[in-house]
Amino acid sequence: MDQKKIGCFIAARRKDNGLTQSQLAEKLGITDKAVSKWETGKSMPDLSLFMPLCDLLQITLNELLLGEFISDENLKEKSNEVLFEVVTSWLGKDQWKNKTQSHVPAVLKLSHVEKIYETDSTSTVAVHDVSFEIAKGSFVGIMGASGSGKTTLLNMIATIDKATCGQIKIDDQDISELSENDLASFRREHLGFVFQEYNLLDTLTVYENIALALTIKRMPKDCIKRSITDLAEKLDISEVLSKFPYEISGGQRQRCACVRAIATNPSLILADEPTGALDSCSAKQLLDTFVMLSQKYRATILMVTHDALSASYCDKILFMQDGEIKASLEREQESKRGFFIRILETMAKVTGGIDHVY
Repeated sequence: MDQKKIGCFIAARRKDNGLTQSQLAEKLGITDKAVSKWETGKSMPDLSLFMPLCDLLQITLNELLLGEFISDENLKEKSNEVLFEVVTSWLGKDQWKNKTQSHVPAVLKLSHVEKIYETDSTSTVAVHDVSFEIAKGSFVGIMGASGSGKTTLLNMIATIDKATCGQIKIDDQDISELSENDLASFRREHLGFVFQEYNLLDTLTVYENIALALTIKRMPKDCIKRSITDLAEKLDISEVLSKFPYEISGGQRQRCACVRAIATNPSLILADEPTGALDSCSAKQLLDTFVMLSQKYRATILMVTHDALSASYCDKILFMQDGEIKASLEREQESKRGFFIRILETMAKVTGGIDHVY
């Protein structure tokens, strides 16, 4: 996207609508400086401001992203051009880095897993006959609409809920055989979590939030400091370690949650809609972090998401509908944009041709 062209277009439409920079900023709840940066091409509006800005300037989203008016006869062609410009800009143009999977052990194995909720009068099958494996160092996504069973499945893997039947093994340990006390210990030793709402304690600093997880594992104090310092530097949060969660941005809080999850060296990291509360820039940084953790630290990550853009960062996608795995898709030697397009095509097939993204 041409930021300068878009900035000039925003400035022209603002003036055409009789608005000053201050008036536009006030209506959007932002600063004059932010509007000035847009109009000079130094930055782009945040994703959450796109639609309110379009309404105020009386333009379409495609026109905003293209930086010009679109005539009716060119609408489809220009709209597609804008879509792929946005996708390429957000995902980047990197090529797939092939991972050698020969003789790589499976961290997670599911065999014919089912979850049935029983009441006095009804029986609801939330998850039906699900089987798959995830190899060490993989970044796997589960996609599906609300009610498809993906969160129920994640909760069973997380040992929060129990399967009605079937087998779930993590590091060759059948979790159904563990007592409640053993499950608590197992979660602490083998699982890391990154949630949509961060789950950081506001009464503790970022450093203390991370250290708490390591202290529970009885790691020596000097090892705790060394581990946190090293990971914080790699995930670019060193400068916020002494701050409280409410003093930092959402993106920084999620990277702190990533440090907390990886610091304990878990067998499996479970991420439930981790980008759901983030702006587009912070979401991209978080997903880049997941890729880095997978490739550099051989972390094994299972992420539930409804977003095709987020899913395109994964190595493999499992598509759920009506409690079943309806399809799977592995990333080949292609860019994230190419994988994104195949994800959309597979989603359309799984949903019977419905042309939308969950």
